Amino acid sequence: MIEADILEKLRSITARTGLSKSEQIRQGIRWWLESREWPLKGERSDDAAAPGDWRPRRAAAPGGARKRR
Repeated sequence: MIEADILEKLRSITARTGLSKSEQIRQGIRWWLESREWPLKGERSDDAAAPGDWRPRRAAAPGGARKRR
């Protein structure tokens, strides 16, 4: 269930931008999963971006090296 205040914010964004509530939710879920590296890096090809994807893809490190955190 979506709380009333969040639903109102989604409606406001829809009115302002024309982006449907379901698309806002879909993009939010994708962002949340990607922020936790899911699917794991290497499982998804760079050309698998969905149409209308608003976020730029990160370039892979040269030679497949990964940065240490």
